[in-house]
Amino acid sequence: MDDAPIPRALAELQAALEASGFVGAWMHDLWADRLTLTAPLARLLGIDPERASSGIPLAALLERMDPGDRGRIEGHLHAAGETGGPFEAEFRTLGTRRDRRSLLMRGRIAHDASGRAVRGCGIALDLTEARTANLQQAERLVNRMAEHAIAMRGLADGLNRPALTKLVDGLMIAIGFELAEHLRTGRAARRH
Repeated sequence: MDDAPIPRALAELQAALEASGFVGAWMHDLWADRLTLTAPLARLLGIDPERASSGIPLAALLERMDPGDRGRIEGHLHAAGETGGPFEAEFRTLGTRRDRRSLLMRGRIAHDASGRAVRGCGIALDLTEARTANLQQAERLVNRMAEHAIAMRGLADGLNRPALTKLVDGLMIAIGFELAEHLRTGRAARRH
């Protein structure tokens, strides 16, 4: 029997996980308030991997989140602990502009025999690169729209149709607002 496909399959799985943004796994004992993180996820959050592998209080994770996300995530975690079932939470990490990340924790909160939520487990995905790529793609599309609107404005002038020119002017204003929003969002994303 040939064992060569197994290492190749594992390498392909690892490559697929990395391409998807997978950065680690987590497990949370709700009643003991112990959150266990894999080493790559702990490092990304700025938490000692050895400490995280033996379990940290949930507060230690919340401390590593952007202050603007903490209250929302804490409320979401509390609600998930009450109801159980699927769990998904997105937040930004602390850090400088260059090392701040957008993470998604996804998993499931399990119930015990009495129906009480007791344990959660799941994975963490780094969404930072995908978000940046999406912003850049949207900005390119808006720039193309602006180029076409400018060309349409010239064509409308050539037809000597004031009503049509006014409509194109309105479109150009709307595109201008969209461009301004992308400039503002792009600067904010670069700060995070």
